[in-house]
Amino acid sequence: MNPSDLDRAEILMYLGTPSLTPDLDAVLEQCIESLCKAAQPRTIYRVLPVTHTETGVTLGGLPLQGRDISLHLTGCKEAVLLGATLSAPVDALIRRAEVADMTQAVMYDAVAGAAVEAVCNQLEAQIRQKHPYPYYTARFSAGYGDFPITQQGDLVRLLDAPRKIGLTVTPHQTLLPMKSVTAVMGMSHEPVKDARRFCCGQSCSECPYHETCAHANL
Repeated sequence: MNPSDLDRAEILMYLGTPSLTPDLDAVLEQCIESLCKAAQPRTIYRVLPVTHTETGVTLGGLPLQGRDISLHLTGCKEAVLLGATLSAPVDALIRRAEVADMTQAVMYDAVAGAAVEAVCNQLEAQIRQKHPYPYYTARFSAGYGDFPITQQGDLVRLLDAPRKIGLTVTPHQTLLPMKSVTAVMGMSHEPVKDARRFCCGQSCSECPYHETCAHANL
């Protein structure tokens, strides 16, 4: 992973600030360099059939819980289930910083958030090239809307992620390594509504969670 792969504006968003002092900016650049060296990105995905039923939606035979994920996949007969991780060395880097320097620890956490998004973006570009559907939804993860985080284990097992990329889930539904993502992305031959109506930064005023979201851009 290269520092140029990361979106500085996104890192600052995770830090909750529009800018840094020159001294802190220099620290951030060091953190970006160190994290990129530590990161060992690994990804996996499966294209699975989507079936809409009277009670919701299934993905590869797995019932997905919640109305939002069903809306998200409206009109889709197939969807991509993907997983991505920066791997354990990034978790270790953050833990060491939490003991030695909390400023760096906070910065590492923000950089890692942007880094795993960059990995997902690169994977999505590969998927779109290999599976040229005319329409794709945005990525939608367990924990968004009413798609429960408790399905994280189901998604990881459906990907066979523990064996293939070392991605597991704790009994509390936390992904390990921590800087990891699972997501569902619908594929369609017709225009999609993209029920990630939550749009993250594009249309916050329409998001039902905009009043409590730390990243709302109102």
